[in-house]
Amino acid sequence: MQAIRASISEPRFATYLSKGGNHEEYALALYLYNARVAKAFLYPINVAEVTLRNAVDEILVSKFQQNWHKDAAFRDHTLTPEGLWTLDKAIQRAGQNASRDQIVATLTFDFWSNLFRSEYGSLWRTTVNLAFPHLQHGESRQDIQNLVRPINTFRNRVAHHEPILDMNITDIYARIVRLTELRCKETAEWMRHHSTLSAVVRTRPRRDGTAANNLAAKLDKAFLSVTPDTALNDVIGLVDEKHHAIVCVDKAGRPTGAFTSVDVTRYIATRAKELDGLIALTEHKVSHLIESIDIGARWASMDEAAPVGLAVKALQKPRIQVLVGIDVESGKATGVILRAHRRY
Repeated sequence: MQAIRASISEPRFATYLSKGGNHEEYALALYLYNARVAKAFLYPINVAEVTLRNAVDEILVSKFQQNWHKDAAFRDHTLTPEGLWTLDKAIQRAGQNASRDQIVATLTFDFWSNLFRSEYGSLWRTTVNLAFPHLQHGESRQDIQNLVRPINTFRNRVAHHEPILDMNITDIYARIVRLTELRCKETAEWMRHHSTLSAVVRTRPRRDGTAANNLAAKLDKAFLSVTPDTALNDVIGLVDEKHHAIVCVDKAGRPTGAFTSVDVTRYIATRAKELDGLIALTEHKVSHLIESIDIGARWASMDEAAPVGLAVKALQKPRIQVLVGIDVESGKATGVILRAHRRY
């Protein structure tokens, strides 16, 4: 054990030793688990990164010709000084006579993700839907930036062999899938099908050597699944003493939001007051309710194989009301936990 600790280095091992309650064998098991999860992420990260850079390259070629990396308009009037420095560094590494394809492959994920910052708004004003044809109405460059920024941060942690034990890997994986499918749904489905992440996550060790007490064992399977177009009249008709949590899903069946029967009641009461007591529930949809409340801060999703401890931390956040467990590979909801009903 001492030889292994020396190889890993004491400062690095100390992180896992602390998480393992100073139990040496358990700390080493956590280190191994962390490495296995990181390895399982390499494939989806690779697919997302290659998909992203090819999408951006296509747009740059259309605007600045085949050798966009040499084009003065791109270099001097589009790139920030930091972006230009990164590009020139990649050209230097690839070689002065390198082809565009070689330079594209040499450029870092940082470079590609940074091209979606607000400084590059003009680059994407009329092209973002060409690069990502499956963006929904109203989505923009900023939505792509919101996806790639945490993916890039996570990728860098994996690349530097840093701990990812306490990160919400379900959210990261969902972002990777979403980014990929905005470009190509078939590629995203292929990536999901061949991912080993879910199987690896289920192997998280416990100090006593038994299987981890995971979220799946605590999930309530009785929840309502609706779409943004579901009328509130239909929602009310389905709510009963066993079904208080409502999960809104997209066309692929993946959660996009979650709320409770109390939220529905409050929405109806508010609208009825505005309309002097008269409200036609058939004319009000789930999308209207979601737009009326800050739903993004009121729910969270997590891999059903995640340890219960991480679920507890999520539910302890001040505004979280619903935690949705999902199957990482399919992205579909498998159960819920309501904040008011949590029992551990």
